[in-house]
Amino acid sequence: MLIVTDLEGVLVPEIWQEVARVTGLSTLDLTTHDEVDFEALMEKRVAALSRNDLRLSDLQRIAENVLPFPGATELLRWARTKGQIMIVSDTFHELSEGIVQRMGGYNLFANTFRADAEGRILGYRLRIRGRKDKVIRSLKEIGYRIVAIGDGYNDELMLQLAHHPILYRGPDALAARLPNVRRASTFEELRQIILESHEELASSNFT
Repeated sequence: MLIVTDLEGVLVPEIWQEVARVTGLSTLDLTTHDEVDFEALMEKRVAALSRNDLRLSDLQRIAENVLPFPGATELLRWARTKGQIMIVSDTFHELSEGIVQRMGGYNLFANTFRADAEGRILGYRLRIRGRKDKVIRSLKEIGYRIVAIGDGYNDELMLQLAHHPILYRGPDALAARLPNVRRASTFEELRQIILESHEELASSNFT
């Protein structure tokens, strides 16, 4: 069994919202709960960074202070006894790698920034956006049974494709679009669904 989970909003707070809080820039407070079009969201973010001369090093200093939600590290440690862990997120490696390492060093598949020599962010390379479903399809093709955990509109296709999808504290409008997806609002509920999925797969001789 492979447990594929989003990062921000599930395991750690939204990094961009912390950037917005520290800098006072309300544009950066928007997330994939608010904006379905991720590329449009990122264009707004990059433009705001440019207008205010915020550079990659500024974002990284803020990200260093973002801590996992209480219990998130322990949840991952426990979940690893039930299956392998893969974090697939629309976050950026430059902001999230340190957080993931502190949580136990799981595989992180994320986007990257394009920056100049002075650290001005010019754009981004979207390695994940629109491809979470492709990651799930590829893993299914080689025989994995997938538990997927997501919280935003950018997780919708991933959740539709997973064998055992879980919408974690997602917006009601998204839940209405995914009537067959189980919902969880606490780590204890997540743990219970993962355990039930593991037991079901074990009884059917899947891995």
